[in-house]
Order: sequence, then structure tokens, then C-alpha cells
Amino acid sequence: MFASKCGQHARLLHTSVARMSDSSITVKGGSDVLPWKAVGAVKKPVKVHLEKGKTYKWCSCGNSANQPWCDNSHKRQGVTNLRPVEFVAEKDCDKWMCMCKQTDTRPFCDSTHKKVDKTPGDNERSRYVSFVKSPVYEGVAHKLGYKVKDGEQ
Repeated sequence: MFASKCGQHARLLHTSVARMSDSSITVKGGSDVLPWKAVGAVKKPVKVHLEKGKTYKWCSCGNSANQPWCDNSHKRQGVTNLRPVEFVAEKDCDKWMCMCKQTDTRPFCDSTHKKVDKTPGDNERSRYVSFVKSPVYEGVAHKLGYKVKDGEQ
């Protein structure tokens, strides 16, 4: 786990499920206890400076353009059921925030990014796609190297 100058001084809001090994940090909130994880932004953590008394919302869905912070992208209809993890730093400190979104210690990095497979779950996903029978789409799809799925013509 990445070391932090304030590991024991961050207080998280919204829940009662303790995840961190540091007993003074209590992870709280809906996103932390949801059974699924998000799309990773990048495969390494980012070090941020937290200011005492300031409330932060860590993006747990991976769709925010303002990583690692939430920009409310999760609120768009049909995007995700994940919600940000809200927390308050109890003192000024530096902290490693998870960016792969696979951590079990949300919102903090637990080095899970080192175990995340960097290849797609199914190598065929990017090669076999459905496209409309149209000369324009068909031509573009073939130029991009896409193949017809299941022998369709």
C-alpha cells in the first residue's frame, strides 16, 4: 500500500463498512459497498494534497473528466449505479488516490493496479463487431480491420 502522511487522519462520510487497515479511517458510503467496480481511468495512482476540513468526492465510476474527483458524470441516465466516495481530511496531507478504480480501500490506492490485467477481457471484442449493411459503414469497418461476426455478410 502506498504510504501517506495523513493515512490515519482522513474521515470518510456516508457508511459504516470499515475497509482500511488503519482503524481511524472508516469508509462510509454507497459506492464503497456496491458489489461491482468501475472503468479504470489509468493503471496507476495519483498523489494529491488534501486540505484540512475540505470535503472531497472521489470518482468511483471512472467516467469523470476531472479524475480523481467526481464531476457528476455518474448522474447521466444509464451510465452507472456507482456513486462518489465523499470524505473530509482532518489535516493537511498528501495521499495516493486510486485511479484504476479496482481498489478494496476506496478511495485510496491499495496497489491493486499492479494486478489488473492490461489486456481486454476478450481479445475478440475489438475485432468482431456488428455494423449496418451500408456501403459507408461497411467500407469504414473493413478499412479499420473489423471482421464480420459469425459469418454474417
